[in-house]
Amino acid sequence: MAEVEAISKLSGHPFDKVFFLNFMYEYSTFKACTGILIRNSAGKVMHGRNLDFEMWGLLSNLVTNVEYYQGSKRVFSVDTVVGAAFALTGIRHGSFAVNVDTRKEEHFYKDLVSILVDDAIPTVWLLRRVLAE
Repeated sequence: MAEVEAISKLSGHPFDKVFFLNFMYEYSTFKACTGILIRNSAGKVMHGRNLDFEMWGLLSNLVTNVEYYQGSKRVFSVDTVVGAAFALTGIRHGSFAVNVDTRKEEHFYKDLVSILVDDAIPTVWLLRRVLAE
């Protein structure tokens, strides 16, 4: 939540709007963005994301790659939406790569309860945490 608060302060956008942005993937009933993860013959890892969902036109210009460093060492990179603290796709350099693929929730309220009541970590926030740790 500290990152969401910092994004709010730095961007000048209200906290509630930045908070909503950072949970929109988890609360969306249409989770249809598909990713692909491959390694070519030279060993280079590549990710692709096709943005095949209703709001692609709104978000496609806001998708970016962000690199995270510890000192001067690049530790991991994520594909995310500008202003978001979550990760949809990421690479922990020298270690592994991971992405969130399509998933459709039959019982949306169970996800909502698990996050708000049981203190569960939303999927795209957990992916970011795994990359960082």
